Amino acid sequence: MLTSVHLSYILGTLPLEERFSAARKLGFNAVEFPFPYELDAKKYARLLNDNGLRQISIGAPACDYKNGEPGFSLTPALKSQFDRSIDTVIEYAKAIDCHQVHVFAGPRAPGVSEELAFETYCERVADAHDRLQAEGLSVVIEAVNSKDFSGYFIDHLGLVIRAMEKINRHHVGIILDVYHAHVNNEDPIAFLVEHADKIAHIQLADYPGRHEPGTASIDFDLLFKTLHAISYSGSIGLEYVPTRSIFDGIPLAAELNLSGR
Repeated sequence: MLTSVHLSYILGTLPLEERFSAARKLGFNAVEFPFPYELDAKKYARLLNDNGLRQISIGAPACDYKNGEPGFSLTPALKSQFDRSIDTVIEYAKAIDCHQVHVFAGPRAPGVSEELAFETYCERVADAHDRLQAEGLSVVIEAVNSKDFSGYFIDHLGLVIRAMEKINRHHVGIILDVYHAHVNNEDPIAFLVEHADKIAHIQLADYPGRHEPGTASIDFDLLFKTLHAISYSGSIGLEYVPTRSIFDGIPLAAELNLSGR
């Protein structure tokens, strides 16, 4: 199984190029870093390869959703930006040998109804799916809570399933973030059991706080028992806001089969 560490959230205090060797020394075999475009793709690929790492997924270039900019994928007037983002991510993903592309939703634009935003999002993801499949790549989508990320449109798991039914494509996977689910008072374990075949990657942080697993209320023992019970074969990774250095101890190291220190 691929087990990843987030290069920005968790290793972000290190210079970017040093984060790859740090990830490997900690025992991870994969990393997450949605928008790596500041580095030349060939250089990024070399940093992955030299450290025996895989990239879990790559984000298609997106709006500044953290500051409320309307999402390319759900705004009719931003189709040209969306098309360019897919062009860009195809080239970069192939260069770094990453097979999963995360199409972010972002916030809804003023004047765009919820119905139109949803229809546009589903059409754009379906189009991205078809273009990516032709290049040997696939799409992943995620519910991002709209309390921490104000206005984020695809903000809960029920909406993800509704979108997937509308998109109606076989190779669309889900990133299941257990923290985001708990913010929304949704049960990620029940969702995992019901939709195991759709989940491509699981992200771990505790709730409340979004800090290290083990610092708050989520039952991670039950989560891992469930993963074993359903023979989960996707990837899993740590994506939390640190309260201490990961070099002082890796959360859930035994459960993730990590041997690093």
